[in-house]
Amino acid sequence: MNTEISPLRIFGQMLAAEWVKIVRRPMAHLLLGIFLFLATLRETLWFLVVALQEGLFSGGEITFGLLSPAAIDQIKLQLSLPGVFGAMFGEINGTGGILAVILAAGLFGSDFNWGTLRVLLTRMPNRTIYLLAKVTALQLALLAAMAITLFLGTGLALIFGGLLGLPQRLSVIDLLLVPVGMLRALLVLLPYTLIACVGAIVGRSVIAGVSTGLIFLVFDVSAGSLNTIGAIDPFIRSLVNLLLQPNINRLIIENSRMFGLDQSVLTSALDTALLPPQWQALIVILVYSLIFGYSAYRTLNRQDIGGAS
Repeated sequence: MNTEISPLRIFGQMLAAEWVKIVRRPMAHLLLGIFLFLATLRETLWFLVVALQEGLFSGGEITFGLLSPAAIDQIKLQLSLPGVFGAMFGEINGTGGILAVILAAGLFGSDFNWGTLRVLLTRMPNRTIYLLAKVTALQLALLAAMAITLFLGTGLALIFGGLLGLPQRLSVIDLLLVPVGMLRALLVLLPYTLIACVGAIVGRSVIAGVSTGLIFLVFDVSAGSLNTIGAIDPFIRSLVNLLLQPNINRLIIENSRMFGLDQSVLTSALDTALLPPQWQALIVILVYSLIFGYSAYRTLNRQDIGGAS
């Protein structure tokens, strides 16, 4: 009688265990709470800008020329449906990226810090399945956080849009595009969470993963500023567009455009004409993700696993 458990069943058990770890981890709740608070604060500030611009609090008697009419129109779109979805996806791939790096580092590094990895691998020695279960559980957690964020954004749009008298236009097509936006936003986060995983595995700690992820994020965002020199020559532009950040920017912009927003109105320094096409962005981000994922796999499978370090 064959009592060997199939790899697929082991993966399912590991995935369920990792999911339980995430949803019960106080750090995950704290990070989600921080993110939702910041997203609410951002929308509230935009609401105040529009309200002051149009004199909402003074019955139209006192108005402030804070921004251009075009910028105010964009903010109004962000405060109503379906534009709020684009605004929430922008927040997810902005502030959310930093918090996702911290969550990824905590998910991997804690097994080293707590000395539990050796016990886990003694009971289930397949390190590849362990890694896949961790990464998959992390992506599912990020998708769940995105869904919560979009529900929050919908509520804020109904409140702020109602106060400002903004039209709410939500079609079936908009709802069908939401899962597309979620997958695109998840792909934007993927390389950053994977490099944090690599850092946590190499450094055998949460702090190593957080440091690696945030340092890479800072350098990547800084490298994105090189996009402006792409206007000098097409060849230079093609080289710059092999970096991660221009391709990340392309997908973020496409998520905004999908719901009627134009980020270039509020961010004058961003020249969308210099960014790579969407198909290239998808390929480049996947290549970076595969490199980071393979690095995590290779390091974990070659590493002498000990306790906390």
